Amino acid sequence: MSGRTHPIVVPPQDRIKGFEPYVPNLDDRTALYEATRCITCYEPPCKNACPTRINIPEFIHRIKSGNYYGAAKVIRESNVFGGECGYVCPVERLCEEKCVRNSLGEEPVAISLLQRFAYEKEKPKGLHKFALSKANNKRVAIVGAGPASLSAAYELARGGYNVTVCDSNKKPGGLMAYGILPWKAAWSVSESEIDNIIDYGVKLIQGKTITDGKALLNDYDAIFIGTGASKSVCMGIPGEELKGVCLAQEFLFDVAKYLKKEGKAPDLKGLRVAVVGGGDTATDASMAAVRLGAERVYIIYRRSLAEMPAVPYGRKQAKDEGVEFMLLTNPVKINGEKGAVQAIECVKMELGKPDASGRRSVTPIKGSEFKLDVDAVIIAIGQKPDDETLKSFGIKTEKGLIVADKENYATSVKGVFAAGDAVNGGETVVEAVAEGKKAAAAIDKYLRR
Repeated sequence: MSGRTHPIVVPPQDRIKGFEPYVPNLDDRTALYEATRCITCYEPPCKNACPTRINIPEFIHRIKSGNYYGAAKVIRESNVFGGECGYVCPVERLCEEKCVRNSLGEEPVAISLLQRFAYEKEKPKGLHKFALSKANNKRVAIVGAGPASLSAAYELARGGYNVTVCDSNKKPGGLMAYGILPWKAAWSVSESEIDNIIDYGVKLIQGKTITDGKALLNDYDAIFIGTGASKSVCMGIPGEELKGVCLAQEFLFDVAKYLKKEGKAPDLKGLRVAVVGGGDTATDASMAAVRLGAERVYIIYRRSLAEMPAVPYGRKQAKDEGVEFMLLTNPVKINGEKGAVQAIECVKMELGKPDASGRRSVTPIKGSEFKLDVDAVIIAIGQKPDDETLKSFGIKTEKGLIVADKENYATSVKGVFAAGDAVNGGETVVEAVAEGKKAAAAIDKYLRR
């Protein structure tokens, strides 16, 4: 054996028959081999690239020595969702991108696979727990039960606070429970870590939507809002009201609820589906459509592959599973017949100079308009929070997102803090976990002062 470990994955023609994970975990032998590829850097760039600052060389060193449970402890000391992040982190642009082996002309150490391995060894023995501080009789309410909220709840509960989490869904987890489908990570991973958080004394109230934030402020010493960005943004083109048009976040939630036996599956069998957008949500929606029996699935993205924000691994998976990429293409209208989608009108685009986002701008090419016959359109061009809860607190928002101080995560209302997707518009699980930790530290500082 030489070079990076590459597990034999389930072939595309087989994995699209269901929603099960298709990348196997490492066994003891392959994990030991992969761990020996880490050169244990003195100032590890991989650690600095991890938003939660996991001591990556240390946990890998423990795997080398056969101390698997100790490896998991190192991970969990920094990241309460270390198992989930091992499965869903975009390591290609985080820790593995900074691995020193890249500079040697080699493939990076398979950090995510080793992190998964450590979690799977930890789970049978029980997830690691750490000491609690003395109770301080201060009460904190957490609105939302996604990764940022639960990360903050965990840190505050460990710090001695009385923590209550309120969430509108039937099950906690937010994006992890209803947005990330199980071919990426089995739901049992995040569920075990959520159970571990609750064991620290966190009170969880499910199926409750907060509609009176000011009343909540009267009952608690501080509030943390981590409601996520569960609502998709519309394109603002004619035809979006037609039957067969849906928003990606809602679509993925419906698929998850179907798999959890909480609802019906979206009916896409035999249909031609266009997914508009270039992020991870778009690729996830396209692959979910394939699994639901769509005849053809297109991803329509207005820029080139180089500007596409979806991680390369996800793009490759979608292509392998038969999704067709229509790049430098922008929808301008959705056509219908008898109130249902019949086609989507598009125009070809050309790249220009970089815009404010740092990516190259695009302009339509005159005379390049064309129609694509489709039966359904899934819009995945961005997300925003559900503003009902935000309005009840009277906090300042901008473009639908909460305005919060970047240093202490404070909102415009005293005692109310916010982080995660509700503030940044939708990033990754690991970044949400990291922001939840930082916000908890800011809340602790505020309450102690």
